[in-house]
Amino acid sequence: MSTSGRPNFSEDTLQVLLDAFDPKRTLEADLLAIWPIIRDGVDQDVHEFWRPFGGRNTPYRLDQDEIAELVRRDVRYTELKFTGGLNAKLIAKMVRRGRASSKDRATEIAFTAGLLRSYHARHQRLFKAFVADPATLTRLTQSLYTLYALENSVLLNGAALQRADQELADAAEQRSKLQAIDRSQCWLEMTTDGIIVSANDNFLAAMGYSLKEIAGRHHAIFCFEEDRVSTEYAQFWESLRAGRFMQQEYRRRTREGADVHLQATYNPILDQDGRTVKIIKWATDVTAMRLAERKESDRAHRFRLEAETRRAAHQDTLAELADIVDNIGAVTRQTSMLALNASIEAARAGERGNSFAVVANEVKALSGRIKDATVQASAVLNLGQRSFGT
Repeated sequence: MSTSGRPNFSEDTLQVLLDAFDPKRTLEADLLAIWPIIRDGVDQDVHEFWRPFGGRNTPYRLDQDEIAELVRRDVRYTELKFTGGLNAKLIAKMVRRGRASSKDRATEIAFTAGLLRSYHARHQRLFKAFVADPATLTRLTQSLYTLYALENSVLLNGAALQRADQELADAAEQRSKLQAIDRSQCWLEMTTDGIIVSANDNFLAAMGYSLKEIAGRHHAIFCFEEDRVSTEYAQFWESLRAGRFMQQEYRRRTREGADVHLQATYNPILDQDGRTVKIIKWATDVTAMRLAERKESDRAHRFRLEAETRRAAHQDTLAELADIVDNIGAVTRQTSMLALNASIEAARAGERGNSFAVVANEVKALSGRIKDATVQASAVLNLGQRSFGT
C-alpha cells in the first residue's frame, strides 16, 4: 500500500515479480526460444482474443476498424512479451490492460478467458514442435505458463487498481456531496425506535441543544405535547419502520420551547435484505421564512383594516355632502319660486313695480347659478359614490 492509502503497483514491483515468477532468471531465455515456434499463429490468437468484443450485438460494440487497430497493437505487444525482456515498460503495459479490463465484471472475465485461450493455442503449437523432445517441451511449457501466470496476475492487479481508483473517486465525490449537504442543511440520525444517534451542528443550532444532551433520547423531545401523544405521531413512526419515506413541513419545539418550522424528509435506510436499520432526517429550517410570511400577512391585514376605515369615513363624508347638496337644491327651488312670485307681483304693479322687477330678475339669475352649481356637485358626488361601490 502507498502512504496515500490506495493500492500501489508501479515499476518498483518489477523486482518482486521476477523474484516470484523467475527466481532462477531463466524465463527470458526460454521465451526467446518459444517465440519462433508460436509466432506464425499469434495473429490468429489475437483475433480470437478480440472477437467477443466486436459487432453491434456485443456489449462493447467495437467496429471492424477498431478491432483491426487493437489486433495490430496486440500483435506487437505479444512480440514484446516474448522478445523484449521483462522490464518496467512491459509491466506498465500489462497494468494498463488490466485497468482497461475493469470496465465491468463481464469485461474482466472476457479478458482473462481470452488470455487463457491464447496461451492454450500457443501451447498446442509448442507441443507439436517438441513432441519428440519431452524434456525441452516440459521446460518451455513451464516457462510459457509462468509468463501467463505473471501476466494474469498483473492484469488482475491492474483491474483492482482501476476499481480502487474509481472507488476513491466515488468516495471523494460522495464525501464532497455530504459535506455540501452538511453545510447547508440539518440532519439527524436515529434508530428505528426513534432514539437519537447523532446530529450535525446546523440541527443542534436550530434546536438549541448540544449533541450530548440529545444522544440516546427519543425524537419526541423535539415535539410539542399535543403532537407527542397524538395517533398521527405513532403512525408516523410505524410508517418509517415499514420503510416508507415521509416528507412535509413539521412544527417542532426548541430546547427553550419556541416554534421551529422544518421542511424535512425522513428517510428509512435499508439493509441488503430490505429491512429498515435506521432513520435519517434531512431538514431545512424555514422558521425565518414562515415568520416573514406571518409578518407580511399581519401587515396586509392591518392595511385592509385601515383601508376599510378610510372607506367608511369617506362614505360618511359623501353622505354628509349628499345631505348638503339636497338642502342646497331645496333652497334653490324655493329661491326660484320666490323669484317667480316677485316677477308676477312686479308685473301687476306696472311702472311702480319696475325696481321690484329688477330685484326679482337678479334673484332669478342667482337661483339659476345655484342650480347649475348644485347639478355639478351632484355629478361629483355620484362619481365618488360609484368609485366606492355605493
